[in-house]
Amino acid sequence: MIVTCPSCSARYIVDPKALGPTGRMVRCASCKHTWMQAPPADMPKPVDVEPAPDSLRPIPPGSNLPAFPQPQARGSQAAGWLIFLAVLLGGGAGLVAGRDDIVAVWAPAARLYDIVGLPVETVGAGLELRNVSSTRREDGPPAIMVEGTVINVSNRPREVPRLKAVVRSAAHQDLKNWTFTPGVLVLLPGETANFRAELADPPRGATDLEIKFTAG
Repeated sequence: MIVTCPSCSARYIVDPKALGPTGRMVRCASCKHTWMQAPPADMPKPVDVEPAPDSLRPIPPGSNLPAFPQPQARGSQAAGWLIFLAVLLGGGAGLVAGRDDIVAVWAPAARLYDIVGLPVETVGAGLELRNVSSTRREDGPPAIMVEGTVINVSNRPREVPRLKAVVRSAAHQDLKNWTFTPGVLVLLPGETANFRAELADPPRGATDLEIKFTAG
């Protein structure tokens, strides 16, 4: 079923089972408006309720893929692949131009794009992070200093996305994260760029830190 946000009119495709027999509170990912969404009037009862996320994802332009994760039953998976393939082979320009957004909503679509010769590159494709290290600043206010190198290992120029640093505890629990720019927008093949960033007032119990590329 299609659900429309009453505040900003953003539209979403929702599995009716995710709403349950009496409806549930949902939140628009575009404007953050929250409302009670009732199930369709013709929905059979009783209903096997599937867990649903707290927020809805916008439908990418030109696509008609589900905004909620789909049940993992083989029949529904096969149907999803057949519908997706039929629309793609039917010349859906939106599915081609917006394939990065589509894969972000429905990850299995990446495999099908590969099959038809339209691979979807991940954030930071063709780039590598090397010599990444972190140290705690002891003099002055506490801080964690992060530095490393980004290198273009591909055979063509690459845009350099933002970097995300995630601080974790000894139990691998995320304590804090922040994003920063590496200081260069594009790297030619073989080029490198050094980066350095600082996290002031790091959380207590921080023992591990990960650096990765991010689109945000």
